Amino acid sequence: MNIVIHTSDPEPVYEQVVRQIQEAVKAGRLKPGTPLPPVRQLAGDLSLNRNTIARAYRILEDQGVILTAGRKGTFVRHGAPQEVARARSSRAERVMRRVIKALLTDGLNRKEIADVFNSALNLESRKG
Repeated sequence: MNIVIHTSDPEPVYEQVVRQIQEAVKAGRLKPGTPLPPVRQLAGDLSLNRNTIARAYRILEDQGVILTAGRKGTFVRHGAPQEVARARSSRAERVMRRVIKALLTDGLNRKEIADVFNSALNLESRKG
């Protein structure tokens, strides 16, 4: 498993770990049943505090992406790719709701918000 941590990144380190494991599951690099390194080992490999990795693993377990089976270890759960997709959709929806609320507060109506969204989406599509 290849995780790269950027300490200068504004994204918290534990979230970087969560995101990179989610991305590996989504891309099929971590398949259901694949064992993950123990917390202590991964923390040592990444030169991080064990609590940071434990926090990332707890989040992933709460999301249904991994399963910790005591002394047997930690594994990618069956159905993890679907759980990753669900977690990402949920996160995206939360972000969109905050933006929509702010735009409504600024006085835009639903059609104006939709127009702005579609315009921004079209601009991003042209970049890619």
